[in-house]
Amino acid sequence: MIEGEFFITPHAVEQFRSRLAPWMSYEQALGTIIRELKTIDEIRQTENKKAFYARTKGDWRFRAIISEGYDQPAVVTILRGK
Repeated sequence: MIEGEFFITPHAVEQFRSRLAPWMSYEQALGTIIRELKTIDEIRQTENKKAFYARTKGDWRFRAIISEGYDQPAVVTILRGK
C-alpha cells in the first residue's frame, strides 16, 4: 500500500489550479496540495486497479489520484472532492 510523502506532478498542480483555485500561483497551489495531503487518513485503489486515490479532509477538499510508476508515489492529477 502507498504511504508517505508524494511527488506531485506539474499536471496535478495545474489541474488543482484550473479546477479549484485559478487565482493561485503555481507555487501557492503546490504548497496547498502538500499541506492538504497531510490530512489524508485512507488511500484506496481505483476501480480499474491501475492507481490509488485519496480524499483530503483539510480546508481544501479534493481527491488526489496517485500512481506507483515512479521512484516514489506520485500525485498525477487532482479532482474535485465529493
